[in-house]
Amino acid sequence: MRLFATIAILMPLLGYGQSWEIIRHPNNNRMAIKVDSQFICDYIYTEVSVLSEQKAYVAQGELYAYIDHTGKRLTPFAFTQVSNFTDGYAVVGDSFSQSIITDKMHILIPFEHPRVLLPVHGLIVVQSTAGTWGVYDTLGKIRLPLIYDIPPQIVNLNHIIVRREEEYGVVNDCNEVVFNCSYQYIDSNGLGYSSGKYLKLF
Repeated sequence: MRLFATIAILMPLLGYGQSWEIIRHPNNNRMAIKVDSQFICDYIYTEVSVLSEQKAYVAQGELYAYIDHTGKRLTPFAFTQVSNFTDGYAVVGDSFSQSIITDKMHILIPFEHPRVLLPVHGLIVVQSTAGTWGVYDTLGKIRLPLIYDIPPQIVNLNHIIVRREEEYGVVNDCNEVVFNCSYQYIDSNGLGYSSGKYLKLF
């Protein structure tokens, strides 16, 4: 009897005293999962991620879905782009655009942005198809219009560093101007550079 090969991925399940083990079939490269030395699924997946926040992503062919630590499927096989969960959120996408999914499996924003970043301070930085950037909140509401040259840097809700027409400024989470876009650079410590001088802005 031939032994099955084991991928060396063992992760403790916090609060469960168990381990997450990914097993690869030696003949067809399909994957199964063991939890606490017990198979929770057959060799049905082409890819299985590590466990993160009691969830993992799995693939069948080119499409991905999420499962929980018991192997229960939480979403359909509907995504071509996925990430592990971090602080209750993950990035998902189709072939052209991305969104954010919550740990309750809710999609937060429409699939119309080529790039989406995980939330910081409850704000989601997104890119438009034209290449400009803006910000949504985790309720799906636009907080900063998609008019900025580069991804806004969220220091906190009162200080978001933005760049427009190659000049830097600072706005708050309501897109109210804190410092006009008139600086050559502003760093996350609140130090601005303009006309050969450094100024402490915040």
